Amino acid sequence: MGKPMKSRRIHAVLALMAGMKQKKILGVCLLIIVSTLLLFVRHYFEKTSAMMKDEVADSMLQAVRQVESNIAYRLSKVKETSDSLVKNIELYERLGRLPEDDTVQVQIADAVQLTNTIQSLESRNEVWKIRLFVEERKLYASDNLTFYNLRTIEGQAWFKQAVEKLGASVWLPTQRIHYLNATESVRVIPLVRTIKHPENFSHIIGLLSVDMPERLVSSVLESVKFEGVDIAIYDRNGTIVSHPNSEFIGKSMDAGRWGRISSLEEGIVEDAAGGEYMIFRVLEGTDWKIAARIPSAKISAGNERYATISTLVIVISCLILFIMVVIFIFAAITESTVRKIRNMTVMIKKEGIDAEIGQTDNGSGSIISLESNVNRLIGTIKHLTVEAYSANAREREAQLRALQAQINPHFLYNTLDTINWMAIRRDADEISTIVNSLAQYFRLSLSKGKDIVTVADEINLAKSYLEIQKHRFHEMFEYEIEVQPELLIRKIPKLSLQPIIENALLHGIQQLEGARGQLRIEGCLTDSGYRLAVIDNGVGMDGTTLAMLSNMDMQEERQSYGLFNVKERIELYFGSTSDVVIESRLHEGTRVEIRVTEDR
Repeated sequence: MGKPMKSRRIHAVLALMAGMKQKKILGVCLLIIVSTLLLFVRHYFEKTSAMMKDEVADSMLQAVRQVESNIAYRLSKVKETSDSLVKNIELYERLGRLPEDDTVQVQIADAVQLTNTIQSLESRNEVWKIRLFVEERKLYASDNLTFYNLRTIEGQAWFKQAVEKLGASVWLPTQRIHYLNATESVRVIPLVRTIKHPENFSHIIGLLSVDMPERLVSSVLESVKFEGVDIAIYDRNGTIVSHPNSEFIGKSMDAGRWGRISSLEEGIVEDAAGGEYMIFRVLEGTDWKIAARIPSAKISAGNERYATISTLVIVISCLILFIMVVIFIFAAITESTVRKIRNMTVMIKKEGIDAEIGQTDNGSGSIISLESNVNRLIGTIKHLTVEAYSANAREREAQLRALQAQINPHFLYNTLDTINWMAIRRDADEISTIVNSLAQYFRLSLSKGKDIVTVADEINLAKSYLEIQKHRFHEMFEYEIEVQPELLIRKIPKLSLQPIIENALLHGIQQLEGARGQLRIEGCLTDSGYRLAVIDNGVGMDGTTLAMLSNMDMQEERQSYGLFNVKERIELYFGSTSDVVIESRLHEGTRVEIRVTEDR
């Protein structure tokens, strides 16, 4: 009796010690996991909050850019009105008349004509009123409807600024003006410029003011719907020019804050002292800035709620995962689990994994065998996963490139078409011509992805290239093309003529001194195929250079890359009986001929 009882007590003690040891290990693991989790949560919370703040600030910057674009468009319309008046020759003739020629009848006629011209422009949406300040000697200088006395504004501070601009336009801060024919005063943003005497630029004969209603600008600012945002337009001194709330117009930003952004074009600045973000951008065509101020708390409030929720989700997920791991560990040490693992090992072996991979076990027992087989299985799965992922990535990249190949030409053609119409509107015929040639060159060179085109397409491509080069070299050469009509439907590798023409221009014609270059493209059918030749009257080549090019010695002559490429593609498509032949004499010119032998 004594010995069995003693043996049971010993086993009970050993079991208790083993249980205590397992609890300590579990506690240590739990402490490490929880500590790591807390550190991760803190780092994640801080990073998430910072990233979301940046995203909100970036969204606000995009909104400011859109507002700037809309306002800049309205300002440009006002400037166009001012430019159209300043470009009117009659304005200078009528305002700059000599006193002896400025009779009463002449002045009355001048006033009527100028009033009609100005009133026709006042109908534009962006223009509230056009004021013309003229010399005091004019009879109509003080009608205070369209014409005003120039002397009354010479003492204004902004008048000196307008004079210093030498006739360029100057945007003035918002002013409240009571026009004679209006029932109440109106807030306007004037665009002013001085008008100089055409024969004496030191003599100012007038000042033009095109007044834009401030409400057109503030209505755009009101479109910004961010909660808590204060957005306004500031002049170069930090004074508010336009604001959704008219009571703020004329007030100034704090000098310290303005100093941080006054010298910058665009950006996002955090004012920690003021507890706000400043998002700003220069207004195109002016020295003003659009600036939006948003409290940091407005940005942080929603972000912190989101970060807190996401952090709690991560914590709960990690705890659930930890519990699942603990359960798995305890289950793994039971006999039933060992038995299942042994059966799993037998099943895996029956499926032939060992036969395919090979026996790698160095130990004995079910657990060791399972680890070895599972490791191999995981390695195989990882390898296959990596291969599948790489294949999928390559497929997606190929799809993306194919999509870009479809999009980029359309974008390029649309852009060139826009440039062409801009050139036509400005009567820039030379620019329009070269843009058309460039667009045609790109269209033909792309040729819908085809590598083999007709001779007609290749000739058209050569024409576009030659027209571009003629403009580039300022008519340094002339060219002519004579190709048999029957040849135009034959096939040829794309971009076969262009490298040859380029060599003829750069290394032949361009080297001529005091002579006009002549380039000729000939084409004719032969009994076995056809020939295409590019002939120039350039400087030609000596025998050594000609022999080297004829042999296409790429190691010694890098300039023959183009010819070598043409020769390789001609032989690849038409066979070794086709060739590129070069004939040249020093100071007499060069002939490069593509000789094609076709299978009948």
